Amino acid sequence: MRPLIRVSLSAQRRAVIGWGIGLAAVALTYAAIYPSIKQSAADLDTYMQNLPDALRSIIGTDYTSPAGYLRAELFALLGPVLLLVYGIGAGGKAIAGEEEARSLDLLLTTPIPRGRVVVDKAITLALTVLALSVLVFVVVIALGPPFGLDVAIANVAAMCLMFFLLGLAFAWFALAVGCATGRRAWASAVAGGVAVVTYVLNAIAPTISGLSWAQTLSPFRWYLEPDPLVTGIHTENVLVLAAVALVCLVVAVWTFRRRDLAA
Repeated sequence: MRPLIRVSLSAQRRAVIGWGIGLAAVALTYAAIYPSIKQSAADLDTYMQNLPDALRSIIGTDYTSPAGYLRAELFALLGPVLLLVYGIGAGGKAIAGEEEARSLDLLLTTPIPRGRVVVDKAITLALTVLALSVLVFVVVIALGPPFGLDVAIANVAAMCLMFFLLGLAFAWFALAVGCATGRRAWASAVAGGVAVVTYVLNAIAPTISGLSWAQTLSPFRWYLEPDPLVTGIHTENVLVLAAVALVCLVVAVWTFRRRDLAA
């Protein structure tokens, strides 16, 4: 492992542990609640049918089934929020945070090229987001069945892969904004704003006549539709989110190599 990746991982260790505990606690809490949800299935299904179309497009159908419940409560709402808060924060800090703290100056006095600095930081982000996604996968398959959350392991793996790619895309997007501006606040604000706007777009676009085409512009559409917990992996969706992430990385490297850091 390259030294910069090793050092960056060490610096992120506490944050990853803390966010991992948070994600695991959320997954366990939702799993523990599911038996009571299943007991009230008929009433809840009726209630869900009366929700606005925008909400139903986020939550999905068949809320009281194991797959439907996991989608609605863990993978469509709080899970992505927690992962993106971590990923965007870490992505903004990776370059722009060090630049503002003046610790980047010392790093750039070494023979490591600027482009490799960005790539190593991006690899660190990918590894930490992957670790959190794998943790969610382990918690769901280990603790879900005792509470009746029986979903095919392959489908949970597919969902967690999309979870990882969504987090990676926004983490590398924040990295790109940080590389372009040198401002951690800008990186977090722009990436966070885009996440909110595209999340809302994914929810409301299908409900507005003539706007359904815009849903394809949202990473959340490729993350959730078709539902991986029900239909498994979809190559097209994987490629779209992976392409978004790679474009962000290319932009990050290009802007950082060209920008005058002395300003």
